[in-house]
Amino acid sequence: MYAVVCFGLVLTKINTRPSVLTGYQTILILGSKIDGNDLQHSKPAQMTRDRLDAGIKLAKLNPEAKIIVTGYKASSENVNESAGMAKYLEDNSVSADRIIKEPKARNTYENLRYSSHYFKGKVILVTSDFHLERSLVLAEKQHLIHVSGFAAKTTLKNKLEILSAYFHETLGLGRALIFGH
Repeated sequence: MYAVVCFGLVLTKINTRPSVLTGYQTILILGSKIDGNDLQHSKPAQMTRDRLDAGIKLAKLNPEAKIIVTGYKASSENVNESAGMAKYLEDNSVSADRIIKEPKARNTYENLRYSSHYFKGKVILVTSDFHLERSLVLAEKQHLIHVSGFAAKTTLKNKLEILSAYFHETLGLGRALIFGH
């Protein structure tokens, strides 16, 4: 029953977008997989690209905002998530001086914890639609009260990948609600 409630909570945020998309001083884009053997030849996986493209739209609407990209290099990956994400933003006309790379975070809890040191003013958190509820719960657990959420539409084509992502989030949300991380 608890899993059903958590799954329902995940679904409540999949179309979340603030009614006003301007006035933010910080845009936080949560990390995800980067493909490639080295930074020069790297490219974000589809889910990461969805998040980054949403962040680029927000960056255009908030030209003074700093953009934080957060994520580490997993042992199975060749490129640090934050570095690969920053490269994609720069390749898509976001000025490097607006980008802050947070390279240590290994999970959503740490994404928020390590990135919060860079927060200025109103913050908008960008992540995948299915991941937003847990991200906002974790922000609240860390007393990050000036954080709004923006759900980047997931465009994965593989239904099994989507099902796996929602299952993972349901478990992760349950853990976040119970343990706070």
